[in-house]
Amino acid sequence: MPNEKTPLLRVVDTHCHLEQAEFLHDLDAVVDRALEGGVHMITSAITPDTWSRGLDIAYELQNVHAAIGLDPVLFSDLESVLDCIHKNASQLIAIGEVGLDHYRTRDHSERECQRSAFEAAIEKADDLRLPVQVHSRSAGKKAIEVLSSMNAHSVHMHAFDGKASLARIASREKGYYFSIPTSVVRSAQKRKLVKAVDIERILVETDSPVLGPDRETRNEPMNVWMALREIASILKREEEEMREILLENTLRLYPGIRTK
Repeated sequence: MPNEKTPLLRVVDTHCHLEQAEFLHDLDAVVDRALEGGVHMITSAITPDTWSRGLDIAYELQNVHAAIGLDPVLFSDLESVLDCIHKNASQLIAIGEVGLDHYRTRDHSERECQRSAFEAAIEKADDLRLPVQVHSRSAGKKAIEVLSSMNAHSVHMHAFDGKASLARIASREKGYYFSIPTSVVRSAQKRKLVKAVDIERILVETDSPVLGPDRETRNEPMNVWMALREIASILKREEEEMREILLENTLRLYPGIRTK
């Protein structure tokens, strides 16, 4: 059963993957380190073999929240993920990640299948009034086009690798949120993204176990503080001021974090 006492909340890692195999041997230690730093997490399970584990982790731990989604290349599992989402809707804080991946998928017919699955997931998120976490690898423009055509609400663009100009328009004119990953400490593209996105639409994430401060080391949620500090530096803000802004942004998009 979940603990009755709500842990300290200072910052939210809005997108990580605690259910993945990389955390099997030391998940408790990873979560404890995050807890000590006041970090809450949204863990996003995106493959059929991890959905149940993601839900279990979030149920057991007060500072972890669950999202269920689908890796875009697994579009053939659409009906399964929609069924899982339907059955567990009350436990979810978001749908995702879902979206398009044109980096791994070059075949145009498969890209169309990804788009159809993405549209179905957006519709499901809208029906459930949940935010949608969007994967858009090498497909930022296309993903935003789909979201716009579907009149999507409560959009969270995760680890966006598209042009900063697209993010500027999407955040300021459409109100989409963009989460900046830990890799901002080494990525010129992510630094440009920080400057482009409306400050009221910036979130922070780790995408653990990947996108860490260096490519060779497993990333973890506690490292979200590195991203926060780098964002503060880029925007020339005090760290505590930036933390307050990021937390306010996060709770605006994910009010369920207040009440878990």
